[in-house]
Amino acid sequence: MGSGGLHYTRNDTGPVATEELTDSNPHHQRVGPRWVRGEIVQAMPCGVIHIDAAEQKWAKEHVVVYRIDGGPDGRPERVPNPYGIYDSRPGDPNHDPVWRYPYVIVPREYQPNTLRSQEDVLQSGYEVIRADMYTL
Repeated sequence: MGSGGLHYTRNDTGPVATEELTDSNPHHQRVGPRWVRGEIVQAMPCGVIHIDAAEQKWAKEHVVVYRIDGGPDGRPERVPNPYGIYDSRPGDPNHDPVWRYPYVIVPREYQPNTLRSQEDVLQSGYEVIRADMYTL
């Protein structure tokens, strides 16, 4: 199963200099912003993994898309410049370094980064499709 680029909010692998983080990024990792309860956190995705979802604990990163070609395991058409939306951060009881990706289907007029928390997603009325894709 391919990722469709879904977990790479920032494909640049150079240094990171934001209000939240300054990092020289010597190993050229992808580091990108995510929303958690309306606050920005930085994340470093390590790639798609295969797990037994019934046995492995996982957290959610909602991915905002216009549509998905071929159903829940298809290729998403991402909204340009969105941040992922985490349901937790380190220290939260439901946090885990393994992420599952629910897709949030939004209309074309959606303004990127309007949804900034899992609560925003759940209250939005937008369709959420659970995909069986996991990353570390």
